Amino acid sequence: MIVYKEKKWLVTDSTGKKVLGTHSSKNKAIKQLAAIEISKNSRKEVRESKMLSFKEFLKENTSSTLEYHNELNPKIWDGMQLRKDIKSKLLDIGRTWVEWVGLPESAVEDYILVGGNASYAYTSYSDIDLHILVDKRKIDNCPNLIDDYLKDKKQLWSLTHDITILGHDVEVYAQDIKEPVPPDQGAYSLTSDQWITEPKQQEVNLEDPSIEKKVNEYIEKIDDLISSNAEDESFDKLKEKLRNMRSSGLKKSGEVSIENMVFKELRNRGYLDKMNAYIKSTQDKRLSL
Repeated sequence: MIVYKEKKWLVTDSTGKKVLGTHSSKNKAIKQLAAIEISKNSRKEVRESKMLSFKEFLKENTSSTLEYHNELNPKIWDGMQLRKDIKSKLLDIGRTWVEWVGLPESAVEDYILVGGNASYAYTSYSDIDLHILVDKRKIDNCPNLIDDYLKDKKQLWSLTHDITILGHDVEVYAQDIKEPVPPDQGAYSLTSDQWITEPKQQEVNLEDPSIEKKVNEYIEKIDDLISSNAEDESFDKLKEKLRNMRSSGLKKSGEVSIENMVFKELRNRGYLDKMNAYIKSTQDKRLSL
């Protein structure tokens, strides 16, 4: 189970007495719980076991994790102005990432804050999305491989770093300067300390039945693929479908699009981590001797 104690998220056994992990954010605690349940039970054992499975745990916690507010996250913002200590820390993280990747400073145009914590749709699960605006034309050597290289570096950084700000995970991403900011999505320049695009208050129906319907459809799909021991190709197709769905929603309606809210709900409930942990587990077994 997951409990909040003394400003930390704890993963414990079913009795609540044995602490299995301590985390700075609930999102990280959910990730650990997903990994524990997947590694602990084979598909046969899950069907036969009388213990609470991760799927059953999630069913007990199916109330929506989505939220919409009348103000920006007060932990990060002072009204519409980014807190100075937050800005300083994000710039430090961004410049460290650029140096770690080996990007030339001349290719970096700006450091910007986007996503849920640059909008009114933030929750305790929301990452702090730090995007580094890059002019890829200024990066020498193998321009056709730049996108793959930066994606690989992003994943490696995430695997080797655990950086949080006030309980929110910090996600770093290199964004090409030609890539437009979706409509109604806030984008804040850390370099100039001002909004590039201010987020707009919108009419949002978090109780839209189509959200829960789509979420349940994807949950069923993920569970079916895992229980049937599907090939990696099937998981790749599903992950691509999820990425395209979210991308389409962001371009169309920004952070509060139905598609993006479905994606966030799946992420917040731990199902994306459950799928990724299963894929990693099966690949490791297949490659082991």
